[in-house]
Amino acid sequence: MIILEVLRNTFLAPLELIFEVIFTIAFKITGSEGTAIIVLSLVVSTLVLPLYMRAEKIEAAQRAKEKELSKWVEHIKKHLKGDLKYMTLDAFYRERHYNPVFQLRSSISILLQIPFFAAACDLLGIRALERFYNTRFWIINNLGEPDGLLVLGNTRINILPILMTIINIIACYIYNKGIPFRSTIKNYVLALVFFVFLYYSSSALLLYWTMNNVYSLVKTIILKSNVGHELFRSVTRSSEAKERRWIIKPVFAQKSNHGLFILAAVFMTVLTGLFIPLAYLSASPEEFINLSAPQNPLHYMLPSFFVALGFFVLWPGVFYYLANNTARNVIVITMIGLSAVSTVNYLFFGAETGTLNTSLVFDNAPEYPASLIIVNLMLVMVVFASCFLVRRFKKILGFVIFAAIMATLTISLINTKKIQDAYTNIICNISDYKEESAPRIRLSSEGYNVVIIMLDKAVSGYIPYVFYENPELVEQFDGFVYYPNTLSFAQNTLKTTSALFGGYEYTPERMDARADISLKEKHDEALRVLPVLFCQQGFSVTLMDLPFAGWSWSGDYSAFEDIDNCYSYHVKEYYSSDTEEYYNAENRRNRNLFMYSMFRCSPLLIQPLIYDNGDYLSVSNDVVNIFNILENYRPLENLINMTEISDDYSGSLLLMDNEMTHDLTNISDFNPYTPYVFEDGYYISDGTNELLLWDSVQAGGYECLVAALRELGCYFDYLRDKGIYDNTRIILVSDHGYAMYLFDSLMSDDYEFTAERWNPLLMVKDFDSTGFATDNTFMTNADVPSIALEGIVDTPVNPATGVPINSDLKNDNLYVSFSPANEASIWNPSYNQGNKFYYEDDCMWFELVNQNIFNLDNWVQVEKPV
Repeated sequence: MIILEVLRNTFLAPLELIFEVIFTIAFKITGSEGTAIIVLSLVVSTLVLPLYMRAEKIEAAQRAKEKELSKWVEHIKKHLKGDLKYMTLDAFYRERHYNPVFQLRSSISILLQIPFFAAACDLLGIRALERFYNTRFWIINNLGEPDGLLVLGNTRINILPILMTIINIIACYIYNKGIPFRSTIKNYVLALVFFVFLYYSSSALLLYWTMNNVYSLVKTIILKSNVGHELFRSVTRSSEAKERRWIIKPVFAQKSNHGLFILAAVFMTVLTGLFIPLAYLSASPEEFINLSAPQNPLHYMLPSFFVALGFFVLWPGVFYYLANNTARNVIVITMIGLSAVSTVNYLFFGAETGTLNTSLVFDNAPEYPASLIIVNLMLVMVVFASCFLVRRFKKILGFVIFAAIMATLTISLINTKKIQDAYTNIICNISDYKEESAPRIRLSSEGYNVVIIMLDKAVSGYIPYVFYENPELVEQFDGFVYYPNTLSFAQNTLKTTSALFGGYEYTPERMDARADISLKEKHDEALRVLPVLFCQQGFSVTLMDLPFAGWSWSGDYSAFEDIDNCYSYHVKEYYSSDTEEYYNAENRRNRNLFMYSMFRCSPLLIQPLIYDNGDYLSVSNDVVNIFNILENYRPLENLINMTEISDDYSGSLLLMDNEMTHDLTNISDFNPYTPYVFEDGYYISDGTNELLLWDSVQAGGYECLVAALRELGCYFDYLRDKGIYDNTRIILVSDHGYAMYLFDSLMSDDYEFTAERWNPLLMVKDFDSTGFATDNTFMTNADVPSIALEGIVDTPVNPATGVPINSDLKNDNLYVSFSPANEASIWNPSYNQGNKFYYEDDCMWFELVNQNIFNLDNWVQVEKPV
């Protein structure tokens, strides 16, 4: 199975990627799937035309050689027998520099068709078939099914395969005119095989292959005409004798830059198939390990590497092998230039594109200023031109490329070890990460329940619009108070969740002040505050997907093992493993990992085209981030199924993190299986103001929040039906906000500063509360522990430090940090393994005064607090 996958990734996957890119771009231009298929067929046929023409020359030379030798071969076979016949034939062939194996050359054009045909079948006939269902083109009603254009009684006859075969036979007849039928019968047999094999195939695939045959027929007619014949002879006459000799000699006997070609091809393979993917995976390897079915993230490297091998070594090697020396030198220069340009683009351009998730999707689609694009293009042209100047220094150039290969391999090995170590650590401690039972939420039917749900990156400013546009939520959220004037202390989860779960002791600057304790210890200490205190009151405690538990992506709950009646779960992975969406996401990542490498190596001008809003020019109807949405939607969807209500519990605490609102994908009227694709934007209203969501990120933030609140509303209805809604305190909170650039009251005139980054969601429903209200009292998400403990524990203190838990520190100096580049080093625990948080050199600090986040005069830039 692995061997077949390797062969597919090496031989077919590169062709499929080229097909997908051409089709997708053609569709974006024409807006028609049928027209895009025709364009795909014509473009591919044109690209491989030199290959087929070269193959036809080789076949012609082979037939001429066989004809030249046939007289003596037949004479030997007729007059000699046994070993003498074979020895004489062998000597004759050696004398004429011929080997019977050369007979395969007469079938080169047929052999070349096989991988292109297989790639087309896999792409248009299998993988993208769903896209073409119910898609009409011209007289074809459904591109996803056989055409059935001719109806005879109750029988439908498919016309496209018949038309394709007729065109194919005519082309064979014209091309092979004058050649003995015995030598050409295989072409006619192949035409019939294609007819039988494709008769019941989709119209999309038949349309593609029919256009291929039309192209071949036109090409054959032109080449067989007097004009085409003379043109062909004028191009090839000067090198005909040399080329005929080259056919017999091994390819590496010629004086060409074979070594440089091989080195440049290998470098591009290592760069795009190993170096860049490993750099991406090693940045946070734990994110790619599903605890329910753990696999080493290195398994993603298998398709990536072999696709790169096929893309840069195998198929360019085929063109190189069949080319003459002039074309070979062009290929060598192109490959060297590509290596240099890719290195420059990867190292110096496009690196600061924001946060990239596990589906290879950025928070915001990459955009670059025109000045940077111009500089990049100029540098690309200079680098490429320099390759022509240095091509004569073959030894030096070869050494430089070899050194680059060794350098990238060395760094790749280092990143490989980092990924392997992360995987080994999780496997060796799997019991600390993976629970054995299905997740359960234990709620008390008689005592108090406290439910704290963190909705990662939920945008507070959307709440008035959500509830106005979805009035049914007002009733479902009866008893809630919305606090719009709420602050968080950083722009990312890593630096904000300690304070959210532990209180004001754990704001970033206060955690840094305790420099004798590691960040891991301090974060776990913060996460333990509420579980320990509620456990001491006899409450049952449930922990679900707590952020960075054990200071790891996977969630190490070993720090909670000493707490009685405390149950921890990885809910997201429990509901996402072994699903169709999970395997689709795996396949998507396998494909897009190489495409991400191509994106990073490309000039800035075409990077947005390759990125394609996260689809990377895929032909399938995949929607960006849909798996990320689904894996976070399912825990909310299953809240009722997970809940167990009993009077055995004197009280209950639930701490849950959910990332439904994190990956900003627009899914209007959320339906996981028919996601909405954002186009021109739309307005939402809060009853007084209208807000234009003018890009997919803004729409995604809004729609994901709507979807999350709808599921929570259904859950609250369930709690009402069970009679425990009134004795349940519910806190909905986000760790931080996000720069949507939507809310004027939070955004400065120069458009650079926006307080949206530090404006988290905070909504609280207390015991026995009614109505839905908005309260502009100043709050922070570090108030959550105090709110949760009110009325449960009198004068609570931190069980680890003895410090009182209250909101008094809210009246002290309040600082927030802002890192413009938002690099992985500031939000990834792997880069924050010391006792203090890492801050970039360009990090800015602000102090909020007067406790009103909506007055921008209250935001004062200050030096980093000590």
